[in-house]
Amino acid sequence: MQEFLKMYNRLKYLMIEKLPEYIDTWNKEHEQYQFELKQFTNRTLYKNTELLPCFNMVFEEAEQGKKDRIIGTINYKFSFEFYFEKSKIPDYVKIQQMKQILNEMLNDDDFELWRNFEIVKTTSKRIDFIVHVEW
Repeated sequence: MQEFLKMYNRLKYLMIEKLPEYIDTWNKEHEQYQFELKQFTNRTLYKNTELLPCFNMVFEEAEQGKKDRIIGTINYKFSFEFYFEKSKIPDYVKIQQMKQILNEMLNDDDFELWRNFEIVKTTSKRIDFIVHVEW
């Protein structure tokens, strides 16, 4: 439970405080794409606004890992659902950019629990990832 609270608080910080910086950087580096990612309107990890774009974080489950019995592992599954404004750019293109940004942001962050994460599924509205925590 302690690891979950640490992850939750760190995700909150990253998504609310740091994500805007990563979106700005992405927009500057990819001007040739002829579209820019807009900043999210969220001030929490949950969709608490009707303004678009916004996102919602879903904690799905924690399960015992099927790793070596000597090393205990808990797998925490999180998802981010993204709600974009209607535009000429399809949502699946925007979600691929968000996947790239989230991956970079988590890899850049020095938080110890991000050392062993993976993005396991991406749809046109959602990115699922797992954090493996050894105990």
